[in-house]
Amino acid sequence: MPPRQASSLSSQRLLQLLAGAECLSRTRDLREIFRTAAECAMRFLNGSYGLLFAVRFTPPDLTVGLLGCCVSDGTDTYWDDVCDGQSWLPVDPLLANCLDTDFGHALMQEGDMWRLAFSVGALGQARWVLEIHTPTKPREADCNALCLFLRCFENQQQQWEYANLDTLTRLLNRKTFDDDFERLIAAAELAEQARKAPQERREQAQSFTQPCWLGVVDIDHFKKINDNFGHLFGDEVLLRVADLMRQSFRNNDKLFRFGGEEFVVMLRNVAEDHVQSIFNRFRSDVEKHDFPRVGRVACSLGFARIDPRLSPAELLGRADEALYYSKNNGRNQVNGFDELIMSGKLRINTPAGQAQIQSDIDEIFL
Repeated sequence: MPPRQASSLSSQRLLQLLAGAECLSRTRDLREIFRTAAECAMRFLNGSYGLLFAVRFTPPDLTVGLLGCCVSDGTDTYWDDVCDGQSWLPVDPLLANCLDTDFGHALMQEGDMWRLAFSVGALGQARWVLEIHTPTKPREADCNALCLFLRCFENQQQQWEYANLDTLTRLLNRKTFDDDFERLIAAAELAEQARKAPQERREQAQSFTQPCWLGVVDIDHFKKINDNFGHLFGDEVLLRVADLMRQSFRNNDKLFRFGGEEFVVMLRNVAEDHVQSIFNRFRSDVEKHDFPRVGRVACSLGFARIDPRLSPAELLGRADEALYYSKNNGRNQVNGFDELIMSGKLRINTPAGQAQIQSDIDEIFL
């Protein structure tokens, strides 16, 4: 290729990368930030396959969890989220090599393909690794340019965290609740449509036909913890409970700190006969945990099934009613709104509520 033509092509690709950085700066959704970064990097290096990993260092182990993958058909790129939770795996030598320097990169040839890895973050503090497979060995200058682009990705991720995460627990904050709740409603509507589809289609999309759920968690006697041990140890309890939530629930479940000692959980596509045990497993984890100085801590939970016909306020109110029942009947327990209604332990007094329950009953028996 003539030098002038090669230079023109290189300039076009750099402009393409700059356009990707500009697009990234306008992206506000977390998964879209991941997707945009991966797709831009793939196009820049003419990649055929890419993987984006989260990095976790828990001494002495360094592990990675897959966030998503990107595939190219030669014309366009396609991003796919990993929606079944993270499986943390040991890093292989190539990934370990790129994590050995500030915003480092490493490459190796495997058959007809080149495998590249780029760390996102300073030495010892990298939080992501991007792996790309490409048929052509990239120039060092291209790798360096992509490293700079990935710094834009890191900066945008930090901005997202500042705007959307609770300062103390690093769970989602309350102001992000409405947008995530709309997505949960949309998922519940899709599940409802899938359940009404012909048998063959239901079997093909079985995991997406399961209902969605909203759970509310409240730490029992939290005021006494603050009064007896001080706010410093109260904050430590909140941090430990948040960590236990991350360990108990799936990576794609949405976890919020709603304020004070109250937390909210959004579960997507969980079978009705499993949801109680999922929440109860978390409750048990909290009960068994040894909190510094405080010792044992308990929490109460209430949950409700997401019904797309109801408003967010009504659905949150149902979960709250189940929570209050748990608090008022011994604490340290889990209760579901529908079960409490069916057993007569709770009653809906509003006409609208009665009409909704009657509608639910009609749908079951008609």
